[in-house]
Amino acid sequence: MSGQLRSGIKKYFRFILIFFISFSATGLLYATGILKYLDKVIYDICVNNRVLKSSLTKTPLIAAIDLTDASIEDLGDSLDTRKAFSDIIDILAEVNASPALDFIFRNEKKDDASLLKSVSHAKNSVIAALAVDKKIVNAAYSPLNEQEQLLLQRHIWRINVMDKGSIPQAASFILPFPALLETAAQIAHINIEPDSDGVYRRTPLLYEWEDGYIPSLALAAAVLHYGISVETITLKAGSYLALPLSETEIIKIPVDTQGGMLIPYTDAWANDTKRISFSTVAQAAYDDSVFEKVHTGLSGRIALLSEISTSQKDYGPSSFEKLYPLSGIHAEVLSGILDGLEKRSFIGWASIQYKLLMLLVIICAVIFNFLRNREIFFHLGFLVIFVLICAVSILLWHMEAISPWLSFPLFLLFFFWLFEFLYRLFIRYREQLLLNNALSRYFPIALAQRIMREGKTELTPAFRELTILFSDISGFTKWSSDKLPKNVHDFLSDYLESMAEILFSYGGTVDKFMGDGILAFFGDPFDMPNQAEQCIKAAVAMQEKIRILAAKWKPLVDIDLKVRIGINTGKVIVGNLGHKTRIEYTVIGAAVNLAQRMESNAPVGGILVTSDVHEKVKDLFTFSEKQNINVKGYQETIDAYIIIPNS
Repeated sequence: MSGQLRSGIKKYFRFILIFFISFSATGLLYATGILKYLDKVIYDICVNNRVLKSSLTKTPLIAAIDLTDASIEDLGDSLDTRKAFSDIIDILAEVNASPALDFIFRNEKKDDASLLKSVSHAKNSVIAALAVDKKIVNAAYSPLNEQEQLLLQRHIWRINVMDKGSIPQAASFILPFPALLETAAQIAHINIEPDSDGVYRRTPLLYEWEDGYIPSLALAAAVLHYGISVETITLKAGSYLALPLSETEIIKIPVDTQGGMLIPYTDAWANDTKRISFSTVAQAAYDDSVFEKVHTGLSGRIALLSEISTSQKDYGPSSFEKLYPLSGIHAEVLSGILDGLEKRSFIGWASIQYKLLMLLVIICAVIFNFLRNREIFFHLGFLVIFVLICAVSILLWHMEAISPWLSFPLFLLFFFWLFEFLYRLFIRYREQLLLNNALSRYFPIALAQRIMREGKTELTPAFRELTILFSDISGFTKWSSDKLPKNVHDFLSDYLESMAEILFSYGGTVDKFMGDGILAFFGDPFDMPNQAEQCIKAAVAMQEKIRILAAKWKPLVDIDLKVRIGINTGKVIVGNLGHKTRIEYTVIGAAVNLAQRMESNAPVGGILVTSDVHEKVKDLFTFSEKQNINVKGYQETIDAYIIIPNS
């Protein structure tokens, strides 16, 4: 099997493993609910932007009539006797408006005859009821009596069900008194439950009861307004609730498996200045001038009557306001349905097809990016994928009002990048560790790190001016000939380690150890303008350390430790030299040979340098008089100087 094939198979299995780990990590986060929470945060940001920064508003077909604290004070007993409600509904009937009352008239009162008469005259009157969910039913709720069951039957929707899903089921209802239940055009539920974090983001459109469904207040008002036959309505839970206006026009409301829709918020409650008070509309029944004012604001519209007094607890946090009246949710849902033929009237969910396509695109993009070896392209590739996913989600939100589905794909992408990056870091660390171990044999640690950091690891042979140092222990061969190998090893290890440490501390490069001899040079692999100075400082420090080592090892192994050191500066060839299976970082050239001759001619315990070295540092150190030395390979004598250490 070829090396390329093995490498390809390894990459393939590595991709499979990393993708499996990434998918598992993302799935674990999803199971903990963290990703769902993040999606809610992103959704809230989008809705906040939609409400506070866009030009979207509720449809003018809706008129909100509010029972405020001021209206309660103005109307007084007429509210308790429901006379005020009768007056308001009469006004609505007169201006051809359809009332939808977010009130449950639970108990019958003696003056309700006028209320019943007003409701019967009004067009498409919708009265509220409260569903008692089977999942939360308790002893506080009583079952419907036979009369209530019979009366409620006429308000049941029997629609075309393609997929029932898990529509919430009602065990019972809190209903208006029987006469009103019989008079109203439609009874509708007003149930709204917040998400697990307490924020109101969705609302159930239907409650299942017996062999049909009871609609929500907003849905019932919209269907009556359009005159849609209930039998033509189609439910496909997890997809849509279809309201056919004609053969070609169908309003499709996106719903989840429970028949809930995302609340299509358009206005902040604090910014809604088109609301009308109860007392104003009630006064219109007795004051023509007031009637003329409210006529324009109510004519032909759907009037939502609700209480927003401070005594009510029907407030909760929305995606953009901490206290939002729940009655406002009915208005927003109704507005979305009435404008349902427009693309952005509803907020939808990302479809299963979209999610699968997104995951497939991510996998393909990751595979392509996985093959990139250069780190910059690897990281940039993931960044581009990340930006594209966000851009597509933002575009779908702004163009189609599709709720962003970001947390799962982005975390899947993040984990894949993270685990692949950690793998690459591990490989690079292992390679650097091996190379550092090799380089640290030649260079000081700081210099080896600089070589790795700057990527100067090839060390291509070049012709450069360097300062070369040779050192050798005087009489070492004779001394070691009759000593125990362990003693020789222990001494030599201590000596060479001490010398290398000094050379490294002055920026030198150790070329090789030759038994007790050392070859080192200064000025490569990085330029060192003061290389000669640093080399002599290292040599002087070496002699000082040698005197300390001599005192240490004399009583241990009976060695009279003295070292000769020779130094020369000149042009040499330096770099990786050798065969492909055996490469050595070294220096060669006449200047190297001359440095070795300086060492062999140096006094025992002294440092001998050439005139080239002397010329560069003569003002920095103390030297002996010039000496003329005959060396092997040179016909003429060589000028040399002995360094005189400072006392």
